[in-house]
Amino acid sequence: MRIELDGSKLQSCRNHSVTLCFGAALALASALTPPPSSAGDLNRDCLRWASASGTARIELANQLGAEHLLTKNTRLAESDPSKPLELYRFGDLQRLCRGT
Repeated sequence: MRIELDGSKLQSCRNHSVTLCFGAALALASALTPPPSSAGDLNRDCLRWASASGTARIELANQLGAEHLLTKNTRLAESDPSKPLELYRFGDLQRLCRGT
C-alpha cells in the first residue's frame, strides 16, 4: 500500500505495520483538512441564517453546510449563483445551530 499526493511517493507501507500506515494516512488527511470556523463565527452565521429569508438564507445555508461538512440533499449537487437552491438538509442545519 502506498500513500501518494500529486504522484509523488510520500511513504511506502509495504514493510511497515498497518498501524503505522494508518497513522500516516490520518496525519496526511488532517493536514489537508481546513480548520473549522471559530465558535464566534458559527454563532454569528447561525443567527444570520435564522433571521434571513429568500436567496440570502439559501446562500448562508449552503455556506454553513460546506464549512461544516453537512449532508447534501442530493449527492454532488451544485448551486447556480444566478438561481441558488438549497444544497444541505434543513435538519442538519438546525442541529448545527441549535447550541448557538
